Amino acid sequence: MREEAATMKLYYTPNSPYARICRIIAIESGLGEMLELDWVGLRTPDSPVIPLSPLGRIPLLQDDDLVLSEARHICAYLDEKSGRRTVAPYGDWQAVAAEAQSLALLDVITVWSREMRRNEAERSRSLLEVADIQVRRGLAHQNAAVEAPEGKAPAGAPPISFDALCIVAALGMMQFYGLVPDWRESYPVLAAWSDAYDSIASIADSAPSQDALRPLTR
Repeated sequence: MREEAATMKLYYTPNSPYARICRIIAIESGLGEMLELDWVGLRTPDSPVIPLSPLGRIPLLQDDDLVLSEARHICAYLDEKSGRRTVAPYGDWQAVAAEAQSLALLDVITVWSREMRRNEAERSRSLLEVADIQVRRGLAHQNAAVEAPEGKAPAGAPPISFDALCIVAALGMMQFYGLVPDWRESYPVLAAWSDAYDSIASIADSAPSQDALRPLTR
């Protein structure tokens, strides 16, 4: 059987947590071979993303003349392509609310990690203090909200959803940058929940890495 050529392109950086979510959902939904990955630099004037989207945000999905630049929208589009449901549908407001809490945690950790990439003298102490408080509140909320799955993947594999992957990506960034070093002891249910997800190949293979880290120049 002839392999189907990639029909969509995802512009990404490996350590972007938002792009990581899109990549995992594409793989788990069986769309990996349809998705061409293009690793681009961030905040560079010659970025190939800028002609497609003037703000140059990553991740960005291009499918013919359609350009999507928000992870949630990209994943909803991948859902439409695959027939799976990973993004909470409007109308199921409890699921949407839970998803929003997970995405908010990821947003705060992303801001915190970005600040930590600056020279120490340039970091905002007040921003770091507020981020620490917000993240710990978010972790406590998730520790009370999630249930540690029984067993590990593939046996008893936990469900793949945009909601869950926001938490996975948030914890991945948090660990990579050494934020909240005592989180496993402080939030044991969340730690067990995280371990089950980390045993899924697409999640383990897309974890942030030092090799993919680029300096923050702007």
